[in-house]
Amino acid sequence: MTNPIDHLGDVDAALDLVHEAARRYIASLPERPVRPPSAELMAPTLGGMLPEDGVGTQQAVGELIDAGTEAAIGSAGGRFFHFVVGGVTPAALAAEWLTAALDQNTTMWTASPFGAGMEVVAIDWLKQLFALPASWGGVLVTGGTMANYVELAAARRWWAQQHGEDIDEDG
Repeated sequence: MTNPIDHLGDVDAALDLVHEAARRYIASLPERPVRPPSAELMAPTLGGMLPEDGVGTQQAVGELIDAGTEAAIGSAGGRFFHFVVGGVTPAALAAEWLTAALDQNTTMWTASPFGAGMEVVAIDWLKQLFALPASWGGVLVTGGTMANYVELAAARRWWAQQHGEDIDEDG
């Protein structure tokens, strides 16, 4: 793996490419189809045999931009009414890019005190938003499946406590 510090010119050029592509893509959302005809056709164009040598940052990012913006489902636009995938408000998009650049592992406090601390802030704000007691806890999970799993574990523990069982001790 190369050190990004050794390739700052590549980083700047690649981010400039993505920035301009993102700007064009978002501007095109009001006119482009939500599901373009090429949605299922572009990913295979990037496949094939694993190359022996890389093509370099600029070409790789350019190929990904070309295929990705051609095939992307317009979920960031105002005409997408299917799944809840997030928001592409200017602040959300910028925060997402910053999150990717900072590359923090928020699975534990030691790995990223800032990232873990931001999860605490988010949970506190959610408690305020929903008028929940400040003494309540919370946890952020990776998605719907893990949310269901955590909910079942919490419900199991609550049920056991109601019936004089100690799930933590006895399993």
